[in-house]
Amino acid sequence: MSNPRASNAQISEVVFTSEATVSRRVSRLLSDGTVQVIGVLDGEATQRTRSLFVRLRCRPGEAHRSAERLAAWPECGSVKLLTGSVDCIAEISYTTNEHLLAITLEQLPALDGVLAVWSNQVIRRFATPHSWLPDLLADELAEQLRSQRLDPWHDPLPGQLAATDALDERIAESLAHDGRLGWQRLAELCGANPVTVRRRTEAMMVSGALRMRAVVDPERIGLPVNAFVSLNVNPTQLGRAGELLAEHPSVLMIAATTGDRNLCGEIAVSSDAALYGFISDTIGGLPGLQHADVAVALQSLKRAGLTRPLVSAGLAIRR
Repeated sequence: MSNPRASNAQISEVVFTSEATVSRRVSRLLSDGTVQVIGVLDGEATQRTRSLFVRLRCRPGEAHRSAERLAAWPECGSVKLLTGSVDCIAEISYTTNEHLLAITLEQLPALDGVLAVWSNQVIRRFATPHSWLPDLLADELAEQLRSQRLDPWHDPLPGQLAATDALDERIAESLAHDGRLGWQRLAELCGANPVTVRRRTEAMMVSGALRMRAVVDPERIGLPVNAFVSLNVNPTQLGRAGELLAEHPSVLMIAATTGDRNLCGEIAVSSDAALYGFISDTIGGLPGLQHADVAVALQSLKRAGLTRPLVSAGLAIRR
């Protein structure tokens, strides 16, 4: 997570073990699906897309089906089934106001089983999963790996434009399937010279256009309690509250939003007791807090654009 494209040699130096051991362990983690490394074009940095959180209330017995259909949308990056007052939460990307209008007023209400829709447009990101750093390594070791990455681990400042062209998009599309591709193989897939492909890839990383991410289900690393938080904070304290949450290792992402909630995000903790502590201490201690809603995720159907197996009544649904 500190550096998704770190070489086996770089990792072995940090964790004090042999390169052969690192190679074997990394291969196993990737092959069994525990970790997936992907490259993502940053919608904000490239000014191509913007994001929207949507919360759905569904008819009894229809939440699974509605969430599965939503997960099939190419614009949909993540979908979770929740406890609480809503049944489903999703993050959706849109390109124009016309696209947003179609999503919110036509496509979402037309989903079978959906009774009500609430939407919150993302206007400022304080932390994203690209910068999530759970307590897996000592801080100094994580910082050593993080310092070696080219793409910014923090989020680019709003308004910074990173231009891309057709070759850049082919590179990003290939890395979206396998973020640890070697330069020769990446060049073959993109139909270009390896030197050119490496130069373009590294330039996109430095500019913030291309973000590398290690996608891990929190449960796989001992954080089985995953929850979505939607808060109302006094606008004068909104920035400070967002920054405080962004610094917490349990926070996967947090963003300022429009709509009925002005601060929304995702957390992952080790237990219900840890969730209680996060709610009472971290959320309860936020400056300007006016209202808090915390909904525990029952299942993640899609994360970082990657679809997960659907489960119903405790059994995986095979197709």
